[in-house]
Amino acid sequence: MKKIILVESQPEQIGIYRRIFQNTDFDVELAGSVQEMHEELRDIRIGDSQKPDLVILDFMLADGHGVEILRAMKKNFLTRDIPVFAVTNYQNQDFEKEIERLGIMPEKYLIKTNHTPNELVDMVSGYLVQKEKPRVNLS
Repeated sequence: MKKIILVESQPEQIGIYRRIFQNTDFDVELAGSVQEMHEELRDIRIGDSQKPDLVILDFMLADGHGVEILRAMKKNFLTRDIPVFAVTNYQNQDFEKEIERLGIMPEKYLIKTNHTPNELVDMVSGYLVQKEKPRVNLS
């Protein structure tokens, strides 16, 4: 079973995403704030928590901005390779350019209103299947 961490502070969104992902055989952990996700990352670094296969991150959180989480993940060698899907309604081209310039661009940057929860599950599943495929060296 694949483990994902859902970083979301809106209760209705949490319920929808959790239910759909669990019905598709994902182990879903919730971090409802920047602080909770920092605690989860600390637990991963010290070995108290299993590394997730993927993080679904909303940028607009009650106690801060999800970019803080991206920075923390990408600067630590134990968490920098965890794929992140930003699923947010925060749409700003200057912001997207800035996170790309900083080298912390998530694997996918999705606008919530443009994708149904089922489409997100399909994207996550497809990404993880593709990631698992062995690479063939043709040289």
